[in-house]
Amino acid sequence: MVLFGKQKKLNSSSAPKALGNDSVLRIIGDRGSGKTAYLASLAYWPNASRESPVKSITPIGEEAQELIDQARDILEQGLQLEPTDLNADINEVKDYNLSITLKDRFSWLQGSSKLVQLNISCKDYAGEFFSDLLYKKGDPKLEDYLGDCCLARGLLMLVDGTSHRKDNEFAMGMEKLLMEIERSDMETNHRRIALVLSKCEQSELWVNRHQPKKVASRFPKLSAQLETWSQSSTGTVEYFTTSAFGVLGQHYPEPNSMRLKRSRHGTTSIIKKPKLWRPFGLVSPIYWLCTGQRHSELDRD
Repeated sequence: MVLFGKQKKLNSSSAPKALGNDSVLRIIGDRGSGKTAYLASLAYWPNASRESPVKSITPIGEEAQELIDQARDILEQGLQLEPTDLNADINEVKDYNLSITLKDRFSWLQGSSKLVQLNISCKDYAGEFFSDLLYKKGDPKLEDYLGDCCLARGLLMLVDGTSHRKDNEFAMGMEKLLMEIERSDMETNHRRIALVLSKCEQSELWVNRHQPKKVASRFPKLSAQLETWSQSSTGTVEYFTTSAFGVLGQHYPEPNSMRLKRSRHGTTSIIKKPKLWRPFGLVSPIYWLCTGQRHSELDRD
């Protein structure tokens, strides 16, 4: 899954200036990490809280509408999404466009009078891209994907928070990806990497959802790899937790999901009660990757 975000300029001369810097982002993750569910849930944005900083998430174009269809016709029916086609080359991958608008009272950057509106274009790549970093070399499709990632100043790595037994593989894959990025011709100044732990509706993860570094500690080798990169370059690493399905109840929350299977590869689930479907933490990492600042309200949303 690949994203680029840019902050849309406001047309009204009387309004505060909108952010003018463009951000090019990419999302990567192992098969089963929940990339497509993340994107479909983001596009659909079901049962948003009145207190949410997000005013709206609007699909732009026919392909983005397909995400809404997947969320409504598959996820909301308690069904499982089909895996992304691993045979598609980079030119065949669908391009999704979404516009994320924050409510006025939450839309200011700290110490700035600039409004934030994020327009993102997203491509959903198969999870084999990440495993191929370890086991394939010289594959033309892999080289195309790597070249595309090297264009980005921001990477969002989505990791199933229950797949900690694959920590060593994730660390090695990230090491190879970072080596390719460093070899690229593009300057890597101020590159940002967000490690986003998904499926945090699971009870052992939900309790620490506001302490993403604690959840990330389940992946000590991957975290150490990212920290080493951050300390040896001008890049920055941040940690986030997210859930495409959310939980049920407030005082004694339980996952709003029915587990289909669980293995070293992580957890596979479907929505338990679609009418109460409310995702958690989907916008926060995108906001940070685009602006370089954490949004405390989005971290809690």
